[in-house]
Amino acid sequence: MKNAAIIVAAGLGKRFWNITSGKNERKVPKQFLDLNGKPVFLWSAETFASIKSFRQIIVAVPSDMLEALSLKYGMGLIFASGGGERFDSVKNALAVVEEDIDFIAVHDAARPLITREDILAVLRSAEKTKAAIAVEKAKDTVKVVTADDRYILKTLDRAVLRNAQTPQIFENGILKRAYREKMSVNATDDSQLVENLKIRVSAVETKFPNFKITTKQDLELAAAVMTFRSNISG
Repeated sequence: MKNAAIIVAAGLGKRFWNITSGKNERKVPKQFLDLNGKPVFLWSAETFASIKSFRQIIVAVPSDMLEALSLKYGMGLIFASGGGERFDSVKNALAVVEEDIDFIAVHDAARPLITREDILAVLRSAEKTKAAIAVEKAKDTVKVVTADDRYILKTLDRAVLRNAQTPQIFENGILKRAYREKMSVNATDDSQLVENLKIRVSAVETKFPNFKITTKQDLELAAAVMTFRSNISG
């Protein structure tokens, strides 16, 4: 089995800086900020690389950082130019995926806490069903509201709700077809594009923290989780 991982690291991190920044702060995209001695994106890239079946680790990055990152981290990683939207970045990275790759994992660089165990659980499910994604049980009660946000229309059943995470892993041909036949302009993840092909996607609940870094508080929490993991494993 030969697999590839696409680490999506081309975003500008506007929400991170809009929420947290002061006037004089240098607005480095969050996926390149330091996290316990490494840039955020490198944690998940190295985790995928530690699994032997992942023969290609492709990192989609801002085009103006492509050369510098390739020179610095090029040993073992492949860097691809990101696009204006997440869809464009993944599509550019897909062009680098070798033809004999069996499964492709797409992972958000801003989720540095992903573990080998959770990656392998999603991969095993994908091998059985051809499409699988990491999910987390919804912890809060979710309301559907009116377009103006003033009134509640209904309450959804939390028991059947899951928060989508990454990695999202698909058979090579399925994911490439989904990107060729994009049917939803507003698709927010790869699974939605695959679902549009009427392909059933398996849901695999993660066992370990795998939250997305959106604020500085998230970055600090991720650092604390990593320190804790290091202490108990050491």
